[in-house]
Amino acid sequence: MSDLVEAIEAEARGDFAKALVHYAQLTESGSGLDRVGIFQALARCNEKLGRLKDAGTWRQRAGQGYLALLDAEMARDERQYLALVEYRNAVQDLHGDPSLPAIAKEYAAVLKDNFSGGAEGLTHEGLFAGAFFRTLGDHLTAAKYFFDTAEAMSEQATTGGDPLLREATILAYERAMDSATKAGRADVARVAQMRAYDLKQMK
Repeated sequence: MSDLVEAIEAEARGDFAKALVHYAQLTESGSGLDRVGIFQALARCNEKLGRLKDAGTWRQRAGQGYLALLDAEMARDERQYLALVEYRNAVQDLHGDPSLPAIAKEYAAVLKDNFSGGAEGLTHEGLFAGAFFRTLGDHLTAAKYFFDTAEAMSEQATTGGDPLLREATILAYERAMDSATKAGRADVARVAQMRAYDLKQMK
């Protein structure tokens, strides 16, 4: 019987260990996009079984798979964003694992591409990146994503009048200020401090 059908049926009934056995036979078959789907399925089943290290490795493979797709298979912006989602899952799964610093470098490169046009529409990704790199002790990178994301949020907060968004934006600026200070970027810290102060004065 088809490994694909067996895998999907096993996953559907919650037999994730059996699904893994069948999905593992499919990692080198099909199109590039098909293989990404298999990598995601392997990650998903490993996550269900609590095998986060294995899951993180497959999330990384899925991210790499998206980046390897051709323009004819998927638009560049779309595959860059989907790769970012996979890398975000990978670094979460691999938290505390010795392989994390190496994968964090790949994650940083994908982040940079996604944010090359600005942080608008990437609020969650930017805040997560800031928090993630702060946890790693990379305060310069953390400051960049906290500040850039706060700038995009600030525009929405000031025009939309949403008090909860304004509060979150102030906190993002304060996080940026703290990380920038630790990274030795007093100039960025001062700007973040002023932006937070200005938002606090709004009614």
